Amino acid sequence: MSNVLVTGAAGFIGFALADALSRREDTNVFVVDNFVRGEKDTAYTELCSRDSVVGFDLDLTDCDAVRELPESVDVIFHMAALNGTQNFYERPYDVVRCSTLPTFYLLDRYGSGGDLKRFVYAGSSEAYAGTVTTFDWPVPTAEDVPLCITDPSNLRWSYGGSKLHGEVLVTAACHQYAKDHTIIRYHNVYGPRMGDKHVVPDFLERMKEGVYSLYGHSDTRSFIYIDDAVRATLMLADCDAAANETVNVGSENEIQIVDLGKKMLELAGIDAEIELYDSPKGSVSRRAPDTTKLKNLVGFTEEVSLAEGLRRTMDFYV
Repeated sequence: MSNVLVTGAAGFIGFALADALSRREDTNVFVVDNFVRGEKDTAYTELCSRDSVVGFDLDLTDCDAVRELPESVDVIFHMAALNGTQNFYERPYDVVRCSTLPTFYLLDRYGSGGDLKRFVYAGSSEAYAGTVTTFDWPVPTAEDVPLCITDPSNLRWSYGGSKLHGEVLVTAACHQYAKDHTIIRYHNVYGPRMGDKHVVPDFLERMKEGVYSLYGHSDTRSFIYIDDAVRATLMLADCDAAANETVNVGSENEIQIVDLGKKMLELAGIDAEIELYDSPKGSVSRRAPDTTKLKNLVGFTEEVSLAEGLRRTMDFYV
């Protein structure tokens, strides 16, 4: 039997990963969350009730709580963090704290001994946003992009800086402890049950109220549906060649945010003008990953189109 730990399992990507892992034969799945961001809803309760799943309600920012986790773990999928664009500005210290301390404590717990075979870390494209903006770095952007923090006084860096720090921390710890790791830089994963404080669910909520305001309308992003993101993650975790590598997970299909809004209105059958607002200070104007490395390592291709993914997401929220 393989023992797998998923942190942040009540959250968006963490839950979807744990759900997929729980359906594998010969796999025990340990899930943990403190619900600072994820929700202890019926879906999470049902997940924890499965025979192959054991749930832990623990705060990973508490080093004593981390010691309550199982001693023998083969793979860790470390998804826990405090995400959400509004949180970057409204709860910046909480964002830093929840996105750094758990990584330290998990590596302390499992790095220096035990059966750990791979530490999979949920990185973020926010870690390199400053390089694209300041140095006009190419988009789509490959994994070899330098990472930099352009303005520590901008509270948006509470998250991006934490994720940059996490990449350094994971690489250093796994080198020192002789453990394999994989850093996955997620790029705008979306889908059902992703909470709020992200462009897709936020616009959907406003659409329900007849308010069609959109922020960062001139920016571009590439969106990957949650099922595709999870499939790519598991393929990388199972791939020997992905050990000790940083890999982009996302879509190269770049779209302007105003066109995203128009597509969502079209899918909803709504004919309305969108009120356009600029993005917050520090938001990168273009973002799309170069996914050549992902394709070369595991032969990944997207299966869910943006239109289909948005339709499924809208069905969940509406």
